[in-house]
Amino acid sequence: MWTVEDATPGLNGHDARPRNLLLRALPRRDYERLSPSLERVALTPRRVLQHAQIAIHHLYFIEEGLVSALANTGERSAVEVWLIGREGLVGSPALLGAGGSPLRYFVQVGGSALRIGVDDLTQAMAEMPALRAVLHDYLHCALMQSTQSAACGLRHSLLQRLARWLLAAQDRTGRDIPITQDLLARSLGVRRASVSEAFKPLERRGIFARQRGLIRILNRARLEEIACRCYRVMRPKLDAPGQPDATQRGNGRGPLLALPFICALLEVELLAQ
Repeated sequence: MWTVEDATPGLNGHDARPRNLLLRALPRRDYERLSPSLERVALTPRRVLQHAQIAIHHLYFIEEGLVSALANTGERSAVEVWLIGREGLVGSPALLGAGGSPLRYFVQVGGSALRIGVDDLTQAMAEMPALRAVLHDYLHCALMQSTQSAACGLRHSLLQRLARWLLAAQDRTGRDIPITQDLLARSLGVRRASVSEAFKPLERRGIFARQRGLIRILNRARLEEIACRCYRVMRPKLDAPGQPDATQRGNGRGPLLALPFICALLEVELLAQ
């Protein structure tokens, strides 16, 4: 179990209590075994962390910041299929043995990550059942999120999608959101002018305040009322320190995770008809 006292420098200068929630879900002994293979790197805003169709050499456990997984929709256009923050990692196709990904991973909000080589993580998963369970659990959640994101884009209004995005971003960063309207429009696959119009009723109701390049949510409860139901399905489980380890969770959480995932698949099928 992780305690407050664990938040001190550990192996390789890392905090003994990791900030990434996947790593925090591991038993402490497993994280300490994995730590020598982890390298802290800065995430610079607008950086492409991984290009589409390029070999994956590293995976990134996000500590702070926000990364968009973007699917190409044209020669010069792309749309976001899910967000990755401190609850996840970039490079998940490599966990299934894929050499690359059709998606591009773009840093929306700067921060930091713990980077590890594909071979090192593959070996660690073979040696640590808890790590393997945590990462497979995350793959399940990522698949559910991308599926629900497709349904959301087909069915719900821009205002609902905007509310969902702002809530999701705050969940994954735990703070105000430093993002421009241009980047937000790019994530939602709409014009900047459309985002600007959608902002107006939210500001008038005092739901959030805007400064240059920063969005501060003032009334989260009201924003949740506006957001579509997809937000509740896609909301990450932000496990607190001291939760049962991954091996225990893996035996009990599967059915609970499967229910929203099945609902997402059904919604996509209904929308396609």
